[in-house]
Amino acid sequence: MPSGGNGVGNGAVNAGTNSGNTPTFKPYRELKTLEGHTAAISCVKFSNDGNLLASASLDKTMILWSATNYSQIHRYEGHSSGISDLAWSSDSHYTCSASDDSTLRIWDARSPYECLKVLRGHTNFVFCVNFNPPSNLIVSGSFDETIRIWEVKTGRCVRVIKAHSMPLTSVHFNRDGSLIVSGSHDGSCKIWDAKEGTCLKTLVDDKSPAVSFAKFSPNEALQLCIWEVYKGIHRTYQQSILHHIRLFCDQRQVHC
Repeated sequence: MPSGGNGVGNGAVNAGTNSGNTPTFKPYRELKTLEGHTAAISCVKFSNDGNLLASASLDKTMILWSATNYSQIHRYEGHSSGISDLAWSSDSHYTCSASDDSTLRIWDARSPYECLKVLRGHTNFVFCVNFNPPSNLIVSGSFDETIRIWEVKTGRCVRVIKAHSMPLTSVHFNRDGSLIVSGSHDGSCKIWDAKEGTCLKTLVDDKSPAVSFAKFSPNEALQLCIWEVYKGIHRTYQQSILHHIRLFCDQRQVHC
């Protein structure tokens, strides 16, 4: 199992230190295996309130699960190609899925679990998606090398940004929603003004390895944690330390 953002791996999480300043560890324990998808799982995320879990798959569906008893609540169908990413709204009432069919879909996470909007405009696979903190906007990144910002209420694309020279791998708003960070196969991370769509800063390694993921830290500082694919390492800018809880997928199963 890969190590987490705190550098602790090998099936254990850091549980603090004892009186002798020797790190103590608590082994991971599998609670449940969730089965339901018929192809590889691409993404698994808890809702912000912690009560729900959503999984997306190359089988073109997204499944909503209970995070308390691990039962399947609903299977969302509608995409014509596999789903690469999903995002939760801040209030945990909605999810948004990003698909290889070049669309995004906004789904109601409450009964009757309907598709509320289909967002069309990208011209290639949509690989990453996120809500802004108020959840009135959605940002998406695509293999068409653009970032698009969408209005949740209307489904209208309000801005298109020609962002990178290769496919995008991640997009994320900062805490107040004023900035967006994007990562790309072109080896760069860029920070964007969310309102104007202007590039404020470009972060690039001299050897330009592909960036698989970039995310702001939860605090107000402009701090980023960036994963680089080919180096197999993560770098943290401005000495910010991020702690990540991850669910790992094994083919068609979700392990919690």
